[in-house]
Amino acid sequence: MAQLTENNLQLLDTADLMARAEVIRDAVQAKTISAQQVGQLFCDLIDACGDINKAVRLFLSTNVPEIQADIDSRLAGADDAAAKAAAEIQRSEQTRALVEALVAKLTSQNLNAPERVDINAAPAVVTLTNPVPQKIKAALFPRFGLGSVLFISDHKAVEVTPDGMVRPVALGRSTVHAVATADTSVYKSLCIEVVPPRLRLAAAGALRLDGKGNIRLT
Repeated sequence: MAQLTENNLQLLDTADLMARAEVIRDAVQAKTISAQQVGQLFCDLIDACGDINKAVRLFLSTNVPEIQADIDSRLAGADDAAAKAAAEIQRSEQTRALVEALVAKLTSQNLNAPERVDINAAPAVVTLTNPVPQKIKAALFPRFGLGSVLFISDHKAVEVTPDGMVRPVALGRSTVHAVATADTSVYKSLCIEVVPPRLRLAAAGALRLDGKGNIRLT
């Protein structure tokens, strides 16, 4: 019977190998060494294990938890980014829907066809000799409609310029029409009365004077 050769291999010092693997892990994590140095450390680990497979298994067993944690962290970051992106997309879609609704509403209206004329300011009574100019102010509705307002008087008591300046010409009343130029069927009529000069009184019943002490007339 052949005599077996005695096995003189030493037992694997797992504590030392674990320490070596942790050195590699910590160095990589701290980014304190170069890629070449990492390779050298890993070669030392292979030499200590005597087998590259053992070295790889040992290295992975030491680093897998950190690798998994890093992957989980990255995935969590990706989830957050995806959630934020989804929220931004939702807000963009809502904004787009509002804009489309507004455009649809505007395009459904004829911008050249005003619906009415609004009188913002107009004198109801004008003194025949009053030199202060009076003006009629009017606007179309809708405000974004095209066209303008033209003023036409019957010329009985007042003359009105096309832009709304009023000039008294005789005692009495005049009818003034504010007409939409884009659609003459849309207009607003108002009455302006021209009266003779009258003395203006103060609250106490005395004559009202101007800054120079002159009698004020209406």
